[in-house]
Amino acid sequence: MTASAYRAGVVTALVAAFLTVWTTIVRDDGTGAAYFMVILAVGVGWFSASFRSEGMTRAMLGVAAMQACLGALVATAPVTATMPGGVPKALLFHMVFTALWLVSAAFFRVAAKADRTAAVAR
Repeated sequence: MTASAYRAGVVTALVAAFLTVWTTIVRDDGTGAAYFMVILAVGVGWFSASFRSEGMTRAMLGVAAMQACLGALVATAPVTATMPGGVPKALLFHMVFTALWLVSAAFFRVAAKADRTAAVAR
């Protein structure tokens, strides 16, 4: 269970990171692309957590919080209001990515809980 939850967390985070970079590259309006690179702080979080599931849970929660805050900033930006359907699209975009980071955190939490249980059993 631990290994599969950990792998699922890594895969979910990598998919979210890939999609973040990909959507940043293929944006057609060119505005705000640099903001999405902040989300790649996931790599820094992983290294600081030494790739341990408990620390990676916190890192993913932090990235999800950054994504949600970034979504609020983009949705309330004056330029977003001038685009047709800008605010709902921005909110939906950021909600999807925030959910991906939270799902990754949940997988890492399951792995961390199993690690703690295994450590107590020894």
